[in-house]
This record gives sequence, structure tokens and C-alpha cells, in this order.
Amino acid sequence: MLPFWTNLLLAALAVAALADALRMRTRVARLRERLESRERETHRLAESPDPDTILHRAYEAAARLLTISRFDLYTIDDGGCVEEAWTLAGEEGRRFPKRDLVNPYRGQPIDSPRLRDLTATETELSFAPRDLLAGGPATRRLRLPLFSGDRLVAHLDLASTAPIDDHVKMEVRALLAPLTAALHASRNWRIAVTDELSGLASRRYFESRLAEEWARHERYGTPLSVAIFDLDRFKSVNDSMGHAAGDHVLRGFGEVVRREIRTSDVACRYGGEEFAVLFAESSAAAASGVAERIRRALRRRDFQWEGESFRCTVSAGVAGSEQTRERSQLLFQADKALYSAKERGRNRVVVWPNTRGRRAASKRDTP
Repeated sequence: MLPFWTNLLLAALAVAALADALRMRTRVARLRERLESRERETHRLAESPDPDTILHRAYEAAARLLTISRFDLYTIDDGGCVEEAWTLAGEEGRRFPKRDLVNPYRGQPIDSPRLRDLTATETELSFAPRDLLAGGPATRRLRLPLFSGDRLVAHLDLASTAPIDDHVKMEVRALLAPLTAALHASRNWRIAVTDELSGLASRRYFESRLAEEWARHERYGTPLSVAIFDLDRFKSVNDSMGHAAGDHVLRGFGEVVRREIRTSDVACRYGGEEFAVLFAESSAAAASGVAERIRRALRRRDFQWEGESFRCTVSAGVAGSEQTRERSQLLFQADKALYSAKERGRNRVVVWPNTRGRRAASKRDTP
């Protein structure tokens, strides 16, 4: 029979082994939960090609890891300049990254020496944020260049009200992989559906979105409108000043349209000097108001080409779902309204079915 103290020691060892097993089970369960959470976040980030949605979801995921006081993200174009910027906006407790259209860094080249300081080389074609390397001191701010292979996709400036230790850094790094992949995929998607010259959507993408919005209109009864624009006497610009000057006008008109429409609207280059805009959940009257703003903005724009100053005008036709039950008729009616605007002297907006007699939306004017 074993001495009492031996039995007591064996019992203590058994209790310690049981406690270790329980701790191990708890760690495994927590690890499984974190892995499942990461997988869910990866799927959610990949669900949408819209960068605003991607950033919104990434912020939600990061906010579960630390108390965020700064979340500034800058996407980088092929030329190494800041393309777009997002910064936190909104009331405390309801803050999310919003596209910052007046950010002073937009269009600015990246600071290459500073980028090298913030980047750790893992392989010849693989780079990581230096701030996330293990063994560094706890910090309240992370400056995170996001690389897809050797291409800089974006830069994230992240700050917390509490110190960020190695454990949280590891979790943040796990989040960056799906975020970088989603931003890179979003950029590739945007290139695939964008007309390179005007910067607007391609016709194929416009027609696919029109089909989606028309289905929503039929199911829920929400209004839907389209506008078709045609640059007035565009051929004369090409003939007198060259096609490069005409391309300059197309780019300029694309900028005007992007500035005037909502993010939920879809504008495309429909062909040549013709453009179309899809206004979701908008009546023809509301769409004609936006079309009129676009017309006026272009009329005021002063184009410069090889030392010569000139201006352009545009005509537009608008049609709404309240006037038809057929999707194909929507574009047909907008085109007929455009034809009426051309007949009346150009530089005006006409709304279907008011294509004869009284003018529907605008009179010819001067800036």
C-alpha cells in the first residue's frame, strides 16, 4: 500500500493533468472559433466588388479586435499615386469608413522611402507590414502597406485607444489577407467593367444592371428611369481639332457625369459620343433634374486643347418606368426623347412622352 503522501502527490498530478486538458480544450475551442470567424470574414469581404462595402465589413471585423480611433485607407493606382481615400466619419458609436473626396492625399505620389521603412521583405515577391512583425513593442498605431504579391494595393493607417500587443497584431494580420485580396479583386473588376476613355461603366455592365433594376421594379414597384446623352456636333471637334481633342472631351464629360450622379446610379459610355445613365428608384422627373445639372455643368466647362479654348454642349432624353411595362421600351423612349431634343436645336433635356409641343425640361441657355 502506497504511503499517504504518495497518494496525495498522485492525486495532485491527476488534478493538474485534468486542468491542463481543460485549458487545452478551451484553447482549441477558441482557436477553432477564431478560424471559423476568419473564414466568415473572408467570405463576407469577397461577397461584394464595391470598395465601400468591403471597407465597411473590414472595419467591423477590425473593431472586434481592438478599439479603433483611426481607420484611414488609401488605394494606390498603377502609377504609384493615391487613387481613393476612406476615413472614419459619423457619430461616436456609429462611425464607419466613408469615401473622402476632398482628402489632400488623393492624386499624390506615395512616399517611396517611407514605404520601404514600413515594409518587411518576406520573399522576393512577398512583402508584409513591418509593424506587424512579432517581437516588437506594443503600440497604439499600425501603418500597414497592403501588398498583393509585389504590387502595392493600398495603405491602411490603423490606430487604437489601447496598446496593440503581439496577439492582436497576429489577428490583424490574418484580417489583412482577405482585405487585400478583396480590394485587389475589386480593382480588377472595376477595370473589366469600365470604359477606359470616359471612366464610366461599359455598355454590357450597364445593360446587366438595367435588367437587375427592372426585375426589382417589377417585384416591388419601385420607380426606375434612364437618360441617354449625346454630345452635340461632336464630329466637328474631331474633324477640326483631331481625335485626341475629341478624346479629351469624352474624358471631361465622364468627369462631369461622375460628379453629378449618385453612387447608386450607373453611368456608361453607350457608344461613340453617346452615354446612358440608369437612375434606380427615381422617377423621370427626378432623373431629368440630374440630367439638367449635367447639361448645365458641361455647358459651363471650358475645354483647353493646344492653346485653344472651346466649349461643348449635350442633348439628353429621359424616360421612366411609369410610362411603360417593357424594359426594352424604356431605352427606346429615352432615345426618342433624345431625338426630339436634337430636333429642337440641341443643348436641352426632353422627357418622354413630352416630345412634341411644349418643351419638357429645359430651354437653351448660356452659362
